[in-house]
Amino acid sequence: MDATLSAAAAFIGAPNAQFLALLLIGGAIGWCATKLSRLSRADVRAGALLLAGITGAWLAAEFAVRAGFGQRCADAVLVAGAFGAALFCLAWRTWHYFGGAAPDIAVRH
Repeated sequence: MDATLSAAAAFIGAPNAQFLALLLIGGAIGWCATKLSRLSRADVRAGALLLAGITGAWLAAEFAVRAGFGQRCADAVLVAGAFGAALFCLAWRTWHYFGGAAPDIAVRH
């Protein structure tokens, strides 16, 4: 996978290639988390988990790069992004499940 991402990084630049890869990874994990939450009949908004997945992927990948796990677009960094997306979605869902979030005043049910 490094060869494919290296070619993409050469074409559009390493930080942009990593962001696009993390956007896809985080979006896919957020979408899967939305589907799993709906199976458990939880009241969840798809956009919130999608954004949580993308945010978690980006934060974990940046932490992995800064901690020295690899350079941008390396396999280890993208795997760290996938784990970060899953953990961020899980943390968001757990926090909202136990009522830690303030009520949404912008949307009426």
